[in-house]
Amino acid sequence: MMEIVIKTRGSVILTDEMRTFADHKVRKLEKFISPGDTTALADVELASVSKSRTGDLFRAEINLSFAGGFIRAEASRETLHAAIDKAVSEARREMRVFRTKHRDLMRRGAAKVKKLFRRFQKE
Repeated sequence: MMEIVIKTRGSVILTDEMRTFADHKVRKLEKFISPGDTTALADVELASVSKSRTGDLFRAEINLSFAGGFIRAEASRETLHAAIDKAVSEARREMRVFRTKHRDLMRRGAAKVKKLFRRFQKE
């Protein structure tokens, strides 16, 4: 089970609804982490960023550390809900890339070992 820590900065007030929404969205990332991983930790930071021309923006940042890796995703949008959604989708994409790279690396290593054993069988 992943531990989730939610922090706020600036003028963002963390309501129960916002905490529940962020927790629900970040929990979706658990399926990419092995079930036995007790070290998984998600730091979620919600902040307001003021821009002079475009108005206020909200920023959501997710730092996800787990056994074997670290993922960071950040998004800025007009609403806090949209920023959280975009950051979670970015983290999902990063997790898929990480998993694919790890899987391909393991497969290449296994193919090399298999090739090495084939050389010994022919002789």
